[in-house]
Amino acid sequence: MNLHLGDCLEVLKTLENNSIHAVVTDPPYGLKFMNKAWDYDVPKVEIWKEVFRVLKPGGHLLSFGGTRTYHRMVVNIEDAGFEIRDQIQWLYGSGFPKSLDVSKAIDKAANAERKVIGVNANHRKTIDGQIHSTQTMCGEPHSGNGSITEPATEEAKQWEGWGTALKPANEPIVMARKPIEKGLTVAENVIKWGTGVININESRIGSKKGRWPANLL
Repeated sequence: MNLHLGDCLEVLKTLENNSIHAVVTDPPYGLKFMNKAWDYDVPKVEIWKEVFRVLKPGGHLLSFGGTRTYHRMVVNIEDAGFEIRDQIQWLYGSGFPKSLDVSKAIDKAANAERKVIGVNANHRKTIDGQIHSTQTMCGEPHSGNGSITEPATEEAKQWEGWGTALKPANEPIVMARKPIEKGLTVAENVIKWGTGVININESRIGSKKGRWPANLL
């Protein structure tokens, strides 16, 4: 295995044309995560054109994206010359929602103090008596005191449980392909370049007795 350290665009320029079988990448999503400059936009067409150049004809690209900005990334990939073949979903349940608690916001605006009735199970108390979060996002603890409170005003009671965002639970992955070499069939491309197809059998959903029969998938 050869590891290259450096700016991806500069490193890509050092690679030969049609030299890479496949590319799997998790680039910036353009979500402005924690106001970090590196996440202010999705990769430009220029980068995807270099990925396109180094891939062998029929080579596949898998690129992770954010649910709100995935479309911008895919358009750039398509504009670089790729065929958009499909979408894969990475599903998980550990995402921390960045949602405004409307009920709490109403009470805060009214300067109404909410009664503490418990502690969130995802938080713990330390020896200094402070409540700290055990949930993390990208290695950094989520802020907040973890207290469970009840609405103080009638308006807050009406909007208890309402928020502004869903819990992050999936990341879409675009599956794109550099076009098969012009004049070749898929079969001919596979023989010449070793690319253009995906191993379906090895990705079938298994069961306790083994894989499901191919004709059921």
